[in-house]
Amino acid sequence: MIEIANSSDKERIKELFSLLKRSSSEIITEYELLSLLKNGEAVAYIGYEPSNVLHLGSLVACRPLLTLLKFGFKGKILLADIHAWLNGKGELDELRIIGKNNEDILKRLCKLFEVDPDLVEFVYGSDYQFDREYVELVLKLSKLVTASEARKAMDLISKREVAPKISSEIYALMQCIDIMYLNVNVAIGGIDQRKIHVMAREFLKKLGYEKPVAIHTPIILGLNGTSKMSKSLDNAITFNDDDETIAHKIKMAFCPEGKVEGNPLFDIIEYVIFPWKGEFEVGANYYKNVEELKISWEKREITALELKNAVTNVLVEIFKKIR
Repeated sequence: MIEIANSSDKERIKELFSLLKRSSSEIITEYELLSLLKNGEAVAYIGYEPSNVLHLGSLVACRPLLTLLKFGFKGKILLADIHAWLNGKGELDELRIIGKNNEDILKRLCKLFEVDPDLVEFVYGSDYQFDREYVELVLKLSKLVTASEARKAMDLISKREVAPKISSEIYALMQCIDIMYLNVNVAIGGIDQRKIHVMAREFLKKLGYEKPVAIHTPIILGLNGTSKMSKSLDNAITFNDDDETIAHKIKMAFCPEGKVEGNPLFDIIEYVIFPWKGEFEVGANYYKNVEELKISWEKREITALELKNAVTNVLVEIFKKIR
């Protein structure tokens, strides 16, 4: 436990809280999170479906967890192979292998963020989600949550099907129980996880567990500009892309000159480049924040080619560090 004993510690917690707010779209609730931080009790986790190679959005999603780790708090990463299986993303054996590859990438992301990977506890769903105690908790929760509530919680997560499977509802219940079973009190995920986290806050207390704080991060727009970034939608930059592939993908990305809304490059700039670099060079100009850049872009002082070249240069630099 981290004890907040003096003004110096209080300033560190204030700085941490500010960083967490800056890297998130929403915190439910800010008061509860601040209380956990002040008492040194925050234990956070994030889960990844190991259905494919991790993509650029992982840099956004894991940032709050890495920030907490950097400030001395505990963190866990769940490689949710059973969830991916339920979501129709592959068979268990292959998902476990993909999970191991993703674990390696996430450890390198830790190093990029100057966090010792040994401070992170990596957990696989298949290591505990078939345990009798875990299954019993899922069944207890199933007696409290209606099928409609579980289905709605999965609206933005489950694989699109004309006739949704019951496995989708089981998925939602398991994600709630993961929080309890892993003994964490801060759940981190994209804003698409919101309904599940709200459900967990409502129902876990009925099973005798404190409702968790939820930190939600932005979802990056895919390179086609029409949907969220996803490997399965072929609109993502993944961590196994080489420099030439990154350059080609950015070159082909949707990027209407003078327009910010619906422009995927501005999602990358705002949520990846500025948080990781602190500044952004386009042509001969340096920008200290995304608002300055947006003004220049809307005035058409920057061309699409200049913007794409600048984004490519930074991503290549970041990916080299990760590799």
